[in-house]
Order: sequence, then structure tokens, then C-alpha cells
Amino acid sequence: MDTLVLQRLASELDEKLRGNRIRQVYALPKNDVVFVCGSRKTLRLWFSTTPNQPHLYLRPGQHLTPKQPPGFAMATRRLLNGRRIESIKAVPGERIIELHTTGTDAIRVVFELIPRRATALIVDHTDRVCAAWKPQRGRPAVSEPYTAPLADRRAPIGDLDARTWSSLSASVDDNDLVRGLLRSIAGMSQLTAREITALHRTGVTLERAVQMEVERSAKEPMAARIYSPVRLSELGCLPTSRKFLVAPFLMRHIEKGPETLCVKEFSNLSSAVATFYPLQARLMALDIAHHSLNSGIDGGIIRLLRTLDAVSEDSNAAGDAEQHRRWADLLLTHPHAKPTQAVVRVPNAFGDGNPVDIPVDPSRSVVDNAQLYYKRARRAKRSAKRTTERCRELEARITVLRQLSSEVAVAREIRDCQRLAKGALKQGVKIATSRWTSTEAPLPTEKSATGKEMPSIESANRSSKKSRRTRHDQDKLMPGAGIEVFTSSDGFKIFVGRNADANERVTHKLARPNDFWLHAEGPGSHVVIRNPGRIKEPSQVALQEAASLAAYFSSARGATKANVRWTQVKHVRKPRKGPKGQVYLRRANTTLAEPVSPKVLFAPPKPTKHV
Repeated sequence: MDTLVLQRLASELDEKLRGNRIRQVYALPKNDVVFVCGSRKTLRLWFSTTPNQPHLYLRPGQHLTPKQPPGFAMATRRLLNGRRIESIKAVPGERIIELHTTGTDAIRVVFELIPRRATALIVDHTDRVCAAWKPQRGRPAVSEPYTAPLADRRAPIGDLDARTWSSLSASVDDNDLVRGLLRSIAGMSQLTAREITALHRTGVTLERAVQMEVERSAKEPMAARIYSPVRLSELGCLPTSRKFLVAPFLMRHIEKGPETLCVKEFSNLSSAVATFYPLQARLMALDIAHHSLNSGIDGGIIRLLRTLDAVSEDSNAAGDAEQHRRWADLLLTHPHAKPTQAVVRVPNAFGDGNPVDIPVDPSRSVVDNAQLYYKRARRAKRSAKRTTERCRELEARITVLRQLSSEVAVAREIRDCQRLAKGALKQGVKIATSRWTSTEAPLPTEKSATGKEMPSIESANRSSKKSRRTRHDQDKLMPGAGIEVFTSSDGFKIFVGRNADANERVTHKLARPNDFWLHAEGPGSHVVIRNPGRIKEPSQVALQEAASLAAYFSSARGATKANVRWTQVKHVRKPRKGPKGQVYLRRANTTLAEPVSPKVLFAPPKPTKHV
């Protein structure tokens, strides 16, 4: 939020809050303060001191209140509860908004929205600070006189001299010009600087471009927008939340970008901010969760692979039990053989009769060496059995972790990431989840390929009444959480499991023996094509679309093509005591498919333009 945006935001807040009483003040955990206003307590002014992006906006809805209010909340309630809001103004050239109250001893709230130094100060009529939320070093403490923040080397837009304008206009590269504007003009955001740069590159002088942006921010009707490379329903799949931004007006340099999409428009800035920042906090929490899961699971796989190599080396060091036993038998067959240094050469009585060199200990007799080889054979046999079991266990854990790793990329909720962390913990990989917290704001409702909202789906196992379900009424069961349902272009239902639990239900609960089962090579989702007509092979359209989904929801998502195996469900078996989602196939076919997102695969056709 730069000074131009704060000017419009202040006028918007002043229009909505002027004359309303402050009913209550809540200091929430971490960074937020809420001022509840209005006769029905429906207006909530939220101030957040998030280090990189402090913000102030009107936000509807309830919020959790701490059982023990902080000292700032208690002091603010004593000073502000019941007072009317007289005005809300932005300080020109500064990232500061002041809320003034009525009364002879008028008290004002100073919101300083300076990145990494954001704070809120309660100032009385004598200009002394009465309370401070998130006090910052270098700012007035409680009972000290209030002073404005120290100005840096940057100047307000109207105070730039001709030399500065000339230096900025000489910038050839767009990024250099953006950095120059940010270094020279106080309170300017990168978004505004890029918009000015884009306007300047059209032939307008830089000074005129800046003036046009100032006039637009003051006069143009508010039309806030949220921009993103994908639609809101896919925001959870973004590689980073930095590609997701909010703008108070139409941004020409963004609208012209081929990879950026205006996903939503708002009539006022508060509504846009109230949608944007909770979603951004959620995406940032998802970024942290994805990074923690990827690094933790990958590290766990590497450690298990090292352990597997060490176990194999120990098995090799123990030797071959059969060879040790054979050497012992040969030594006992020739007990009077004389060793030559550390080797005994005896004929192979159990083979072709050729001489065999057997390593021995010269200090021991031939019989003692034979007994030693018998002992080594027994030890190697026990070691081989333990090694086989241990290797099988390690390989199963590695398979589960690789399956979890493939699910991280498509995890769109914190609870999905927490489930993956619990699954990793069962395999001995501990992942810290303390930083996986965010402001709760639900992502938009998912829609099916037909454009209708997906119904609320619950697991069939949660039903309170246990009854025997026949194959006929199986279609009436809801697929369950983590399972997505699509309809192919030729009318076949397609079920896609999005995690190990969902894969288990898709394959072993929801699917029928004659349905078609698909899976891409490597970790990924189980995909089932419903086969109500019990045909022997699926249609080519349904097969290709389902194969594209199987490739997309797998570790081969970034590849151009992927091998997808398909067969009927009756040929899919779950190994005994195997982890969830693991299966083996008695027979299968292979097809080549391109990974395609379901949003693209089942996108409605564009209407044709009639000339």
C-alpha cells in the first residue's frame, strides 16, 4: 500500500465509518488489531502489522478473541470505547492514516503502515502516546510526545527537482527505472512504479506519466482487482504466492501480460484487500508447508536409501552362506590337507573334480577352519534372512515417502499438508509444522467440469448406520474427501484420488471389478473410469482423457508425455500388509498421454463470434 492508494483508502474508510461509535477493540494474537464500530457492531476495521505488507481495511465476519486481552487492548478500550469517529485522513506523502475521534479531549489513532516498522499509536489531545501496538525501535514510547517518522532521502512526488527527473528519464532498462522511482519518490510501491514505467515507454515524458498516475489515483472510480497467473480455484497450486497481487485500479502493464489473469473485480478497495490478504497469508503458509514437506521427505528418502545401501553392504560382508558351507564340507572331506600359506588347495569332490583354493587360517587345523566356515555359514544365513526383511521394510517406507512426495504438489489446504506430515512421521520423518498457520479464508468453491458446484462429499465410512451395500446402490455413495469426479466428453464418469487414502477408496471401495483403472509411471493418483455397460475396453476418448488426468496428477506432471498403465479393476491387487495406495497388477496395457490440467481438459468451448 503506497501513499496514492492510502489516500483513496482513507477517503473510503472515512465515508463508511464517520459518525459511528467505537464499540470494542480486540488485539488478536500475532499482528492484528480489530476496531468494532457501528450500532450493530457490523463494521470491523482491521489493522495488521504484517512485517512485509502492513494493511488496513474493513472486513466483515467474526474472529477469535483471546481469553486474556493484551495491555494495548485494555488501554485502548478505556480510551476509545463509546467515542464517535470524527474523520479518517491520510498524511500526504507518508504511509500513515490517522483516525480522529470527537470530544474536547480528542484522541486519535495513528496507523503507521511502513513495511517492517508498522505500528499503531494512541495519541491524546496533548500529543502524548497513551498506548502502542507492536512498538518499534526509534518510535515514541508510552507517555512520550508523538513525533512523525524520520524522513529518508526520498522526496514526495511534487518535490523532485529537474536533475532527478533527468537522471530517472535516462534509465534505459525498465527494471532500472522502477528501482530509480522507488529510491527517489517517498511512499511509492513497486506496482505503481511499474505502471508509471509502462506509461513512460509509450512516449509520455516521465514527469507527465507520474502526474497522470497521481491524477488517476485521485479521480478515477475505484475498481480494485486481484491478479494471478491462474484462476482463484487453482490458487493453491501456485508455485509461489508472489505471483498473486491486488491493485486498486486497472493496471495496464498487467492486463497486457499474456501470463497474468484478472481473476476478480471489486467495487471498493476494502473488499479487495479483505479477500486478498487472508488468501495471500494462506498461500504463504502453503508455500512454507510445501517447502518443509519437500525438504523433509526428500531428506528422509535419502537417509533411507543410505541405510538400504549400508544394509546391503553388511549382507555382502557376511558372505555367501552356501559357499561357506561348501568350503567347510570340502575341508572335512580332506582333513589331512596341508595349507600353503593362507590357502588350502583341495579337489572339488562335489563338482567337476577341479582343484579349489580355500582361504584358511594357518594357525588353525583344517578341521578347525571347517568348523569356522560352518559358523560363518549359519551367521550368513541368519543375516540374509534379517537383511531381506530389513530391505523389504526400507523399500516399503521409501515407496510410501515417494507417494507422499508426489501428493505435496497438489496439496491445496493446510490440513492436507498436516495429513502428509503425519504420514511422513509414521515412516520416521519428523517435519516441523509450527509455522503452518495462516489467516483462515476459504478458497473458492471447486466446480466440476460441467460448471456446477461440487456437492459436499463425505466419506462413506462416516455413515452412522452400518448396512450392507449392494453393487446396485454403490453409485449412490458419495466419493469422499480427496476424490475428484469428472465426466469424459463421451459421458463416462472418471474418479481421481488425490492422496493415499483417496487412492485406497477409489480402487478398493468405489470401483467395481469391470471398471477401468489407470496409473502413471511413478507416484501419482489412482484413476478409475466407470464401466456401467461392462464393455471389454474403454472408449478412446475416455481413455485418453483419463490417462491425461493420471499423468497430470503424478510425478510426471512437468513432462511432455508420460506412460500410463491401464487395466480392469479385477486385475488390481493390494499386497498383504502393504501401505495405503500400493497395488500390483496381474495384467496391464500401456498408453502414452500428455499431462493436462482438468481445467483445460474439460474447459467449455469458446462461443463463436457471428460476423
